[in-house]
Amino acid sequence: MMSVKVLINAGPPPRLERRRYDHVVGLKPTDLPVQVHHNLDLLGTGSHPLPEKVLALLVAALGVWVADKLTPRHRAPDAWTRVLEVSCPAPGWTEALTGLSGLLDFLTGDTWILTARPVQAWLPMVLRPDASWQPDCICLFSGGLDSLAGALDLLESGQRVLLVSHYDFGQLAGCQNYLTAALTQAYGPDRLRRWGFRIQFEAPELSLRSRSLLFLALGVAAAAVWEQPVPLMVPENGWISLNPPLTGNRLGSYSTRTTHPHFLSGFREWLATVGIACELRHPYQYLTKGELLHRCPNQSLLRQLVPHTISCAHPMASRWLKGRQGNCGYCYPCLIRRAALHAVGWDDGQEYLVDVFKQSEILASRARGADLRSLLYLLRTWSEHPSPHRLLWLTGPLPASENQQFAEVVTRGVREISQWCESENITAKR
Repeated sequence: MMSVKVLINAGPPPRLERRRYDHVVGLKPTDLPVQVHHNLDLLGTGSHPLPEKVLALLVAALGVWVADKLTPRHRAPDAWTRVLEVSCPAPGWTEALTGLSGLLDFLTGDTWILTARPVQAWLPMVLRPDASWQPDCICLFSGGLDSLAGALDLLESGQRVLLVSHYDFGQLAGCQNYLTAALTQAYGPDRLRRWGFRIQFEAPELSLRSRSLLFLALGVAAAAVWEQPVPLMVPENGWISLNPPLTGNRLGSYSTRTTHPHFLSGFREWLATVGIACELRHPYQYLTKGELLHRCPNQSLLRQLVPHTISCAHPMASRWLKGRQGNCGYCYPCLIRRAALHAVGWDDGQEYLVDVFKQSEILASRARGADLRSLLYLLRTWSEHPSPHRLLWLTGPLPASENQQFAEVVTRGVREISQWCESENITAKR
């Protein structure tokens, strides 16, 4: 296996022999070779300083994300699995980081070795506490459909909401800013604020299965800087959470496990083990994407903002296709998005860079038609052998007590996709 060692540091340069590591990484300002740009000082505007344990988690998550980005999968013998060792400033966390390593193995499909250095993580931050406002909840806000519907649910329930975003390229930031401005206009500045965390550096790997840990760590950090405990909401539908593999080539972490129940439950347990108090909620675990949209209490505003959301796996594809930026239309998230919008009567292929049903050459395209062919393959195999429990078994470990609810989500999700394809006269037999 391919093995890479990374040292992550927040604060003054470490007094370690750098030659022991393949990469030595620091958060700006730093003189270390790899520099991560960030605006983590947003956390200084909460009413309380960031707890040391939460900072240690955040720095560890940053180190994981950096190691993931720096290490191309295509160089691994199987073009996927790597051995990634990250040295984290987290005194006394040897056992805790071993537990986190196991969760990461499941999340990314790699072998992770997280080691603890006896150095306290330190993040230079100017504290600017604002005691005039405190959120009732934190909501992860990617700029996609689920996060928009989740924010609307919370706002309609009367809560004050702090949206937490992560972006590493300008278009995604623009999308998040636009949606935030629209929500603020509708509900007022006292009901809604957003912390948009810009954490970025250039690196070759794009799969980034570890990004979900960084996103969750940012949410946990945002929830930890207030006087009263603040719950953290993770708005993602149950179909994508389970993410059943479409074909036999998409087993394991090739299908993303961003909010898979095994990962989220393990992360909750890990937080409790290290003494970080955070109520982590995943309210849409038993809903398909279409059902999530249908249940949103503010349908008019949701419909108005749908074209401004980004659900795409590679929204920058327009650079190469010389079209407008936005949802590509042919990646798996775009296809599931269209099926969900069809379920509520809002599907419009013209809102995408590519309309897979109006451009017949897409299905035959090696790259752009791959996800559509896989989706149709799933529908065909399902029509021959409709077994939600078989698909569930392929997604990863699940609690037996919830198997029936998960199976129902999978069944309704397949039906949602099938009805969309049938509406466009594309059947599983093609």
